[in-house]
Amino acid sequence: MPPNSILLSNCEAAEMLQKIQGHMAILSEDPTIKIPESFDKAFQYAKEGNHFTSAKSVKEILEPLKDYGVNDGEICMIANIGPETIEEVYALIPSLKVSVFC
Repeated sequence: MPPNSILLSNCEAAEMLQKIQGHMAILSEDPTIKIPESFDKAFQYAKEGNHFTSAKSVKEILEPLKDYGVNDGEICMIANIGPETIEEVYALIPSLKVSVFC
């Protein structure tokens, strides 16, 4: 991952895009700013793929996994996938089965 990059869960992305959408009327008046056509699709995807009510709830629920060696990327995947069982977690993120919980 490039330096200074940040991983975002769908919930966090949806919250950021919601804020941008709130400023769209102002942004659209500036001819130097062009909102890509893909903005609406990305926003819709982030909202629909969201398993949490807020970014704060994602952190509160999943942050304790760091105590068990789960890294930020794996936490982000868990948040976005929304697995229902530990078996589903292991199937979708095999690195956890090998390195963290065994």
